Amino acid sequence: MSLSNAALKLTKLCIRGMGYSKDESAYRAARFVQRSFGTLQKRSEPELDLCMVIPDKSRGWILEAVCREIGTYFDGTWSISGAIDNLPPAKAYYFVHYHFYLTAIKKNPALWDRRCVVWLTHPKDDDLGGPPALFALRNARIVTMCSMWRDYVLSLGFEPDRVTSIVGAADPNMFYPHQRGSGKVGFCTAYYERKSPQRIMELVKAMPDVNFVLMGRSWNQFAQFDEMLRLPNFEYREGKYEEYPAFYNDLDVFVSLSDLEGGPIPLIESMMSNVVPVATRTGFAPDVINHEVNGYLCDVGSTTEQVASLVRKAIANRSNVRATVDHLSWRRFSELMQIELGLRSHESQSARAA
Repeated sequence: MSLSNAALKLTKLCIRGMGYSKDESAYRAARFVQRSFGTLQKRSEPELDLCMVIPDKSRGWILEAVCREIGTYFDGTWSISGAIDNLPPAKAYYFVHYHFYLTAIKKNPALWDRRCVVWLTHPKDDDLGGPPALFALRNARIVTMCSMWRDYVLSLGFEPDRVTSIVGAADPNMFYPHQRGSGKVGFCTAYYERKSPQRIMELVKAMPDVNFVLMGRSWNQFAQFDEMLRLPNFEYREGKYEEYPAFYNDLDVFVSLSDLEGGPIPLIESMMSNVVPVATRTGFAPDVINHEVNGYLCDVGSTTEQVASLVRKAIANRSNVRATVDHLSWRRFSELMQIELGLRSHESQSARAA
């Protein structure tokens, strides 16, 4: 056992004896060990400029895809690490979920001396896990996916200069604009209760003269899915990501009825495809939709009749939706995240934008 690990265990026991909770004892022990022993240990130059952290069990879906998009537009050395207990030396660390950061900073004391950025799509715990988590998170920079969650994080007492918001992105070359006219309305989501599956079915039933298409996975978990499949104006698709541009180009309107969101990313993908959105006021929908101009917003919990009315307005909308979001590229997202990570200057971002 290394000096650092032995000190970490002993310090944690001592701090726990002072009345701190298990989690806060672990955070405080890691900080104490780094401050006490970090300068005594031989420090080599970091092997990487950027380490992006996502446990192996969470690989293979959108969080890993976001990491790879960041790396695509980064000129330095980078890797994605799933070994959260033993992270490689790096100048900066990007955690795609605050739970991953809270686990890692207990076991990697060196993180207390490194630039750490934590991406917060949406909170999954009250107060982000309570006082122990807030203590640890104040060592990091928090990047939220939308302005509503930035406001929420600031309400918890975080310093404003440690919290920023970077709206999500899509590939403007992959998702290309099309002329609307099919009259079709689409949803793009995997099955989760927070995506309001019951309300989706109710909307399809309420508009029998409109054709609906749902692209997603795991919808066989929805108890009423067989009933929804029998609706004559409903179609279900399961496709690879490469098939999404063609899916969006079948649509005139994209609908998101989620109760809770960070994004959703399909909202930007559909808007880049020149599809008119109708979305609940959650996630970054209020950041990208100018109500009654390039789309329509409704409150979480709006009635089916209210949503249906907005869908009919969206079908009739003739605005150039693509033009309102074509700046939201993954290149822009990566460069803004690099600034937060301390790996890129504001001046270089401004120069490229000019």
